[in-house]
Amino acid sequence: MPLRFRPFALACVAALVLAGAAYTLRPSYAQASATVTIDTTTRFQIIDGFGTCLAGTGAQSADWQKLYYDDLGASILRVDLTPNFAAPYSDFTYNSPWFHNNPALPGPDDNNVRSYTSPEDYSREWSGRRAPIAVMKADATQNQSLFDFSAEMPQTGITAAKAGSARKTALGDFKLIASIWSPAPWLKVASGNTIGGQSGIGPRNGTAWPFIWGGNFAGGKLDVSNTPLAVFNDGVQNTSALTQFARSTAAYVLGYQRAAGVSFYAISIQNELNFETFYNSMTYPMSPEYITALKAVRAEFDKYPELKPIKIMGPEDLLGGDAYGMWEYGPLAHKNLQYLKNIEADPAAAEAVDFYNIHGYAGDGVSAAGAVPQLWDWWANGWTASPAAGIPGDVKGFTSYGKKSWMTETSGEAPVWLSPSSGFPGNGAWSVALRVHQALTAGQQSAWVYWQLSDGGDASDFTLTDKTLKNDAPKYVAVKHFAKYIRPNAQRVQASVAGSTTIEASAYIHDANKTLTTVLINSSATAQTMRVRLPSAPAGISTLQTFTSSDGSMWKSGSAAVQNGEVTVTIPGYGVTTLYGTGSGGTAQPTATSTTPTPTLPACPTAAPVATPQGARPRAFLPLTSGGGTAKCR
Repeated sequence: MPLRFRPFALACVAALVLAGAAYTLRPSYAQASATVTIDTTTRFQIIDGFGTCLAGTGAQSADWQKLYYDDLGASILRVDLTPNFAAPYSDFTYNSPWFHNNPALPGPDDNNVRSYTSPEDYSREWSGRRAPIAVMKADATQNQSLFDFSAEMPQTGITAAKAGSARKTALGDFKLIASIWSPAPWLKVASGNTIGGQSGIGPRNGTAWPFIWGGNFAGGKLDVSNTPLAVFNDGVQNTSALTQFARSTAAYVLGYQRAAGVSFYAISIQNELNFETFYNSMTYPMSPEYITALKAVRAEFDKYPELKPIKIMGPEDLLGGDAYGMWEYGPLAHKNLQYLKNIEADPAAAEAVDFYNIHGYAGDGVSAAGAVPQLWDWWANGWTASPAAGIPGDVKGFTSYGKKSWMTETSGEAPVWLSPSSGFPGNGAWSVALRVHQALTAGQQSAWVYWQLSDGGDASDFTLTDKTLKNDAPKYVAVKHFAKYIRPNAQRVQASVAGSTTIEASAYIHDANKTLTTVLINSSATAQTMRVRLPSAPAGISTLQTFTSSDGSMWKSGSAAVQNGEVTVTIPGYGVTTLYGTGSGGTAQPTATSTTPTPTLPACPTAAPVATPQGARPRAFLPLTSGGGTAKCR
């Protein structure tokens, strides 16, 4: 499973604008023996939209928002619900003074982290201080004063959410979603696991989770025993960590959306619920623990009119690399489909989860055209016979439960169009387009959300673009081939390929807008000429807009005239072509002209130079406070 070093402040994002030299695809002059036939009577999932997460403060910029929303066409924003507490609870970065070099490294216990084992010893004396606990009372509005919504992490998400909501009509919809990377640290107990492979400023190898590392609430498990504890006395009675978790989540979500003036569409109570690491994280290794927390949050939300409409999505696990990653890693670590089975077996839990979500980090992330990605197929459809030793047969996929699924995070591809430069390019921007295609077709996903649009540095394995490349970045363009013209509430329809084993095709109709979008991907190094047979609906499409990308040629726009119900197009080797048509009386997606200034992405703020611990990808660090402040290492 990939290690990704995330900022404490996160949020998810995407955008609308067209760039590139124009050319015209001639309708029927090229001979094409291969065909794509689109059938709008055979329908699949509704598409909710596309987006990404945020890093740093860039999303507070109007230029960033223009790129994300107005050019890319993103209509989903994902933010981090790890709570930002007000002083004194957050003082000295949650009592991690070593990070401020006071005392100098290493800190107490000869370590660079502040460790604890449970709520009852969270406030033990450490470096001459005792970290206080913010106890939640019964009223969520009253509890909002315990949080700091002016901190950079929530403010970035709040600002970006306002910008997205203001564009809701133009975008066709806007959905604000969120995940909890970690709850308040004092709600956790030891998981029995320890960290390894670290050096430098990282935690000492063998340190048991949970601990606080530079303000990050690292690892551990939520105490779901529901045992009342004196440290959680709310002024009326002792309460449990489970009650405090539900109250804290309700209060933080309520305060966040009031500050933004935007309601959350959905939240996940745990990002990657089976993954402990030195940044904000927590694990629910077994289904009963997750289900207990899930039902507690749903019950608390249902007490408040502003929170009751919010959907809960989950379990938000990693797609994995094999059948074990889809079912369990031994008897003490459940995975994707086993969580689903146990959730649906509990009526209250099944009612609490509105839809499912998953992260697209997988060993089978890209495969050659014509091959069905096995992991996506398992996630959608399950299996009827055991796929590996010790794995049960007849396991259901998410489609069996009548709920949709979203892919809410992925990354890891090189920021060039083709990687490697020879052989099958399964790790570059072109492969991002293939990954999106596989998620939407084999995986039947209703939304696709990348890790980050940008992070203030150069475009990387973990971002789509940067302040120099902007809307010309290869990975950004790959996503734009889908996000720009597959608008919210479009529906995937049948797109059948005949005469070629190297063309992947998907198509989407938007009944209200009377538009049809088709995306063609060439998984060979040789250009492929295809006849695309259009359906009778939407009626009145006479010309298709075309957008084609290949190595060294990003987002070239043109047009193709429809003759006898079809067009002929040529897709370059390892290229992607998007076709977009509007029927009679339809509403076309607005397009930008070449005179539109290209937005400039702001750089992240200058941060204190801090090395990256071993086993992590680079991340942005926000400025550190020198004492008493609430800024976090991100």
